Amino acid sequence: MRTIDYYINEKEEQVMRILWETDEALSAAEIAKRINTEWALKSIQNIIRKLEAKELIKIAEITKIGKTYGRLFRPMVSSDEYALIQFKRFYNKKSGIPFILSALIGDNSENSELTKNLEEIIKNYKEE
Repeated sequence: MRTIDYYINEKEEQVMRILWETDEALSAAEIAKRINTEWALKSIQNIIRKLEAKELIKIAEITKIGKTYGRLFRPMVSSDEYALIQFKRFYNKKSGIPFILSALIGDNSENSELTKNLEEIIKNYKEE
C-alpha cells in the first residue's frame, strides 16, 4: 500500500471522486463537465497537475480529442485505499481501532449485518 502523508483539498477531492466513480480514463474537459461547476478548465488542469505530483493520478493515455491530442487520466489509488491511508493518518495507534469499530457498530440493531461481517473478517484474519 502507498504511503501518503498528506491530504487532498476539497477541489482535489472532487476531481478524485469523478475519477473514482468511473472505469474509463477521462480528460480534463470531461472531468470539468462531470463536476458541473463554473471552474475554468485551467483550474481543473492545475488541480490535475497537483494530483499528478502527489502520485494520486496518472496519465492513462494520450489520444486525439477533437483536432488536438489530449491526456486521459486514471486514479493510482482507489477511494478505499485513500480512506484507509487517511484513517491511519489520524488513528495511528491501536487504541483508535476499537473506538472506530464501536462507533460503526453502535447499539443499533440494524448493524447486525456489519457485526457479522466484522466477525467474519476477524475469523479469516486469525486463520491466516
